[in-house]
Amino acid sequence: MEHAVPQPAPGAPLAGGDPTRRWGIGTAGSVGFPGLTRPEADAAAPVLAGRAPGAHLVAVTLPVLLTDGAGPHLVDEAGTLVLALGPHPAVPEAKVAMGPAAGGVVVGLVRPVAGPVWAWLVRAEVAEAERTRALDVLDALPGEEALAAWPHDPLGPAGWRSLTGDADGGDR
Repeated sequence: MEHAVPQPAPGAPLAGGDPTRRWGIGTAGSVGFPGLTRPEADAAAPVLAGRAPGAHLVAVTLPVLLTDGAGPHLVDEAGTLVLALGPHPAVPEAKVAMGPAAGGVVVGLVRPVAGPVWAWLVRAEVAEAERTRALDVLDALPGEEALAAWPHDPLGPAGWRSLTGDADGGDR
């Protein structure tokens, strides 16, 4: 993001419940990450300057949401809230994350970059009914070397057994 600076984002999705979340990070003619507070935007802008768009997220503090040990909450470039669920067992510093997407949910791994900025290491959009299976397959990856193939087959091979215990791995 060339010349990233805090910019007003009055239509931010998160601003409906919190009027302080009406900031984003502006670049040449557009505003990304709508739903930040001004201090969050101030902290993230210098880290995002010069980085390629699309793969970054900004950590936000949402004290009213209780997530029982999960976190942080992250805002992507479109203003969508993503939750880091917990550490991945085999990828250092990575957390399994998910959030809503147009056709279902986005699931993947995120890792801190610097300050409040995080980045997707890998992500895939899956149907809501396949969320648990995709999270199980992602969690079972043996390490970073396996990440490149996962977005092409986020549900794993046919017949793979989900932690939910059903034969095909889907949620029922």
